[in-house]
Amino acid sequence: MVINSYVPLAERMRPRRLEDVVGQSHLLGPKGALRRLTGGGRLPSMVLWGPPGTGKTTLARLMAQATGHEFIEFSGVTGSAAELKKFLLDHRDLPLFQRMPPVVFLDEIHRFNRSQQDILLPFLERGDAILVGATTENPAFYLNPALRSRCQLVALKPLAPEAIRKVMARAWAAERPDVPEETEILDWLSQWAGGDLRAALTGLETWMNLEDGHRDLASLQETLGGRVMYDRADGHYDLASAFQKSMRGSDPDAALYYLSRMIRGGEDPRFIARRLMVCASEDVGNADPTAFILAEAASRAVEQIGWPEARIPLAQAVVYVAQAPKSNASYFAMDAALEAPDAPVPESLRDAHTSTSRQAGRGKGYFYSHDDYERPQDFLPDALRGRRFFEPRRPQERNWRDRQEPDAQAFLRVWEPWLEDHPEGGEPPMEVWCTSLACSREALARVVAKACGTRFRLRRTVIVQALPEG
Repeated sequence: MVINSYVPLAERMRPRRLEDVVGQSHLLGPKGALRRLTGGGRLPSMVLWGPPGTGKTTLARLMAQATGHEFIEFSGVTGSAAELKKFLLDHRDLPLFQRMPPVVFLDEIHRFNRSQQDILLPFLERGDAILVGATTENPAFYLNPALRSRCQLVALKPLAPEAIRKVMARAWAAERPDVPEETEILDWLSQWAGGDLRAALTGLETWMNLEDGHRDLASLQETLGGRVMYDRADGHYDLASAFQKSMRGSDPDAALYYLSRMIRGGEDPRFIARRLMVCASEDVGNADPTAFILAEAASRAVEQIGWPEARIPLAQAVVYVAQAPKSNASYFAMDAALEAPDAPVPESLRDAHTSTSRQAGRGKGYFYSHDDYERPQDFLPDALRGRRFFEPRRPQERNWRDRQEPDAQAFLRVWEPWLEDHPEGGEPPMEVWCTSLACSREALARVVAKACGTRFRLRRTVIVQALPEG
């Protein structure tokens, strides 16, 4: 049997002490979270989450070592929850477990579904083991609340190019102690890696293994290809968030940039289309209903044509949504309605299509609205009468009654006295009139424009106001 003794460069360069770890100063600095958590010699259960190659496994090992705990490693990819449970049950009475609970390191913990994660709870509650999980996914989305409440959540950041460059220099000194550094190669790899130290060291090892005569930057770039600096922990959620916030903020250039980042990163076009539709409804809403229609059409186009052409309808819809007027009135109205208490449906509105229900009084008092559109009628339960959930933000969102022009005679009763007092014209008290006439400002403006006739000219004023300094 041939034993493979090859150890990758990334593994050979793992730090042996916490002091040797580069980056993550927010965790390992003098006031870092991990310094505080392990300062007393005790290690709590925790979940390390962050992009690949940021040192999650290394930190777990070194923290166990620094606090005197044995280290047992499992993987959510190669191992099952049943195997982990059997191991813990079979070994909890051994001296190893009795002296001090071991650190059970569960890599890719998000691969265990929520019911499988529940297997760990009894062992954590009894103190049989200390869990250190590692994941590239946001724990808020993939770990159940019971497990999260028993663990510290520790976020790791992508390593800065300077930190990666420092480790690359160490690796070069270890692998090529008598050869001057290839500065161009190390500088390029530290940038290309996109915060992933493992990728940078693997790239360096690739360069070292190139044939003589081909060991140059161009050959390395051709061999490695363009690294996609995008992963689910960082790019997936962060870029999607930036994408939607840019559209919400009416910045089409930024929205297109983040769209391009997701496309280059290999994001599922259906995911992009879903975020686009959410934004069109949540952030534009009825201020411009066409935005949602266009977003939904782009989603169907994505399904039919796929990459690379799908980028075109997506870009078209993104630009439209970004430039559309914004309103979240429907979004807040739904949330407000969800918070309202349950109340009985009024008898007049209950189903009355059977004789039995009609005899029970259901439907009594209901008026068919099409017979008289102006007739008032209460529809909310008695306990919620007068409650307002929907507060329009834009004129386009107002009820059709609100958009109707005021009664002509009522308008003349405020217009004619104002004209007598202002024969040369002026600024009418629009807000006061809107209230007294029960109409929108836009509807009132249309009536005023008509009333001006040939005697007056309606002028819109643009006011330029300086922004506060700073």
